[in-house]
Amino acid sequence: MQKYITIALVLFLSIELSAQQIPLLSQYTLNHYSINPAATGVSDGLPLTFTYRKQWAGIKGSPSTQYLSGDMNIAKSMGVGAKFFNYQAGPMRKTGMELTYSYHVDLNPENKLAFGLSGLFYQFYLDKSRLTVEDTDDDVFSGVDRMVVADASFGTYLYGEYYYVGISVPQLFNRNIDLKTDKVLQEKQVRHYYLFGGYKFFLNRYFTLEPSLMFKFVEAGLWQVDVNARAEYKEMFSLGVSFRSSEAIIAQLGFAYEEFFIGYSYDFAIGDLHTATFGSHEVLLIYTFPNFIR
Repeated sequence: MQKYITIALVLFLSIELSAQQIPLLSQYTLNHYSINPAATGVSDGLPLTFTYRKQWAGIKGSPSTQYLSGDMNIAKSMGVGAKFFNYQAGPMRKTGMELTYSYHVDLNPENKLAFGLSGLFYQFYLDKSRLTVEDTDDDVFSGVDRMVVADASFGTYLYGEYYYVGISVPQLFNRNIDLKTDKVLQEKQVRHYYLFGGYKFFLNRYFTLEPSLMFKFVEAGLWQVDVNARAEYKEMFSLGVSFRSSEAIIAQLGFAYEEFFIGYSYDFAIGDLHTATFGSHEVLLIYTFPNFIR
């Protein structure tokens, strides 16, 4: 009996390690708050962002993510934000929220340095009825196991009108997830380190080009590099391409009209999964409301 739980755990952890325990989004370059709490309150308005992502389409039980966030500047040097997320992979699900505060310091008229801190509360679920086992009548495989987890993230963010660079550290507490199923389903939520930066070049009166780089390191010994480039025409149409080391080549399309933006990305798998999946799909919607406080 125990070996079937162990098999399910190994399969799930293989997904989790590839996704680095944190929902992986391809269009994070359009919402820096999604990866760095210090980026809250940078924009003049209140951008409300919704993302839906289906990862590794064609594989049964592959991860899917729903993400909703908003952030705004509430004073000259303070920002706040909130996120709600749902992440599911096979029989496992992670649902929660994040609340963020940031403080921005004027280094000079052109440059600012921000510090951000987030508190997270989320719940892990294991739907044992979705496990494939030999003895389906065993009560061990009925019902749902769950655990509530509290955690935190910290970040810094240096930015100006045309550039940005930041460091963030999610999962500060290194919490251990123990779902109490024969004391086998356990997973430690290890710290991640994100270094992200980019610069916007104005090629002419119509075109801009924004290259960026992301380096990710996980204390479990994993690392990954994203190389991104995004071109924009008349602040309306955009086209982007990214390379994610050992995993995917990503194509992005975007359209903006006044306060509304819609984006789509497709990940072409280049790793071990490239023959088993139809790739990953992601839809991004952003609507920027006026700042009703300032």
